[in-house]
Amino acid sequence: MAIINVTSGNQAILTLGNTAPNAATGIITNGIQIPFVQDITVNATPGTVRYSTLDSTSSSAFTTVNENGISLNILVDELIMFGNSAASTNSVALNGLLPTSIAKTEVFFSVAVTGTGNAGDINLHGKGFIGGLAPSASIDGAVWLTPMEIIVNGELSKGIET
Repeated sequence: MAIINVTSGNQAILTLGNTAPNAATGIITNGIQIPFVQDITVNATPGTVRYSTLDSTSSSAFTTVNENGISLNILVDELIMFGNSAASTNSVALNGLLPTSIAKTEVFFSVAVTGTGNAGDINLHGKGFIGGLAPSASIDGAVWLTPMEIIVNGELSKGIET
């Protein structure tokens, strides 16, 4: 069994963009790579409906549409949170996470699963909305940390870098 080792520093990298090519894994010139990811959870859960019938002692179920999402905790800096005025080709990088979330702008994303964009590397990608930002700092940890969620609009897709 092959193990995906995230401690090597080149996996679980989140890249965001206003277009799918700008969010491609390893495209740092136009994509905004979210630095300092502390943890990340990819959730692909089908909805379910349960029902009971009088002729059975157990309930039955069927699945409905998937509820997909990505949640993570990150350390943010000024450029990631509020934007980089030099990033003219990617509105997510230009505006930053907070204004993009407030404007309810749909973003494209990719998560490097087995590498940083080299041929054969696997990523998960899709589109969705940024939510759940709640930056906080304290005297004990004098950096801004925030949870973040990507509410996926559609399916998560597996990609193989070429």
